[in-house]
Amino acid sequence: MRVTRCRHYFGKTTSDLISQFQPRENVDIKPQQLQWFPGHMAKGLKRMQMMTRAADCIIEIHDARIPFTSRNRYANNSFGDKPRILLLNKSDLVPRQEIESLCKQISVKETMPVIPTSIAVHHKGKLRAIIRDGISMANAQQLISTKDHYLFFVSGVPNCGKSSFINVFKKEQEESKNKLQVAPHPGVTKNISNKLKIIGAPKTYIYDTPGVNLPSAESIDAVLKLAVCGCIPHHVPGNVQTADYLLFWLNRKAIYSYTFQCGLAGPSNNVLEVLAYLARKKDIMKNGKPDIQVSAARFLQMFNKGMFGRIILEDL
Repeated sequence: MRVTRCRHYFGKTTSDLISQFQPRENVDIKPQQLQWFPGHMAKGLKRMQMMTRAADCIIEIHDARIPFTSRNRYANNSFGDKPRILLLNKSDLVPRQEIESLCKQISVKETMPVIPTSIAVHHKGKLRAIIRDGISMANAQQLISTKDHYLFFVSGVPNCGKSSFINVFKKEQEESKNKLQVAPHPGVTKNISNKLKIIGAPKTYIYDTPGVNLPSAESIDAVLKLAVCGCIPHHVPGNVQTADYLLFWLNRKAIYSYTFQCGLAGPSNNVLEVLAYLARKKDIMKNGKPDIQVSAARFLQMFNKGMFGRIILEDL
């Protein structure tokens, strides 16, 4: 890793500390819960399975940082042979060479277009082109040249960018009152919304579906990846536990930019030490002591803002 600042600590530089550092080979996982599947998800999944029969195309949106973990095989199995386009959102938070390799890998395996996106920053033109591609795929499957109207479904785990994708097509002034609510935490969309027109010719409508996680956790590792990326609330496995899992991956990937962000001399395997340093640097104190819980939430927030650099939490 390139060291941009060379600081000295007791005769050792930051580069010395990094070269001598040995990251953990595993992480001690003791989550409080193994799943997060509120009632609205169960209802939404059942209704979605029924309504997708009328869909012409499915837009799957996954978090590019956890492209495999953020796929819901229960929801995907309900799509049958419907044309699908997979968007790997938040691709600006993943190393470019890895996202290119990942798109090719998934596209060959799943036989569907895989497109890296950053919905929060992309302009309407690129996303409109994706819808046009979906229309062409629907026409090809149905052996027609065109039809009066098309219906798209958007699917994905919570907080992956579904509502943001749809909002790109909303006219800010005329339809602002219908703009879908977007929040930096999962579980905002709780019902399948009424269909929204996104293109006038041909008439094209889209449904926003509630984010649906797996009804039961496939692994503790998967739960923590989802929590780190905000697809389930951090407090489900626990703020500190989730932060510790992120620290494990940062060290494993030799991404040590967190040391400067947290005010550390060098990398550390001790999450409590990291959070205590961060709390002191950011003045996150309670009764004169570092507030570890709040510091853990801040640590995760910094990661999700890209402050630690580009990283993918999967083994490709």
